Amino acid sequence: MTKAKKRTKLLIVMELLEILSSDELPPTRLATLVNMPYDRLANLLRELEEKKLVEVVEGGRSRVVRITEEGLKLLGELKKIKKILDEYGLV
Repeated sequence: MTKAKKRTKLLIVMELLEILSSDELPPTRLATLVNMPYDRLANLLRELEEKKLVEVVEGGRSRVVRITEEGLKLLGELKKIKKILDEYGLV
């Protein structure tokens, strides 16, 4: 049995931003989509929110996470870098 390769924080952030680039979602749904425990995702979301890459919007009894313009810019740059790394077989 082979050990699963651990995802890096960078790949998790890219995946989060990619998902949020097409839709805003509740944090619990986002945790499911990125296959991450909610408590770890909550810490990461706080960090991304501090960096103005995502925003958590309170709407009555629910909350949703959405990507910001800054987050979209970063996602575009990360995709370019990942493509280059893929071409060299480094990812």
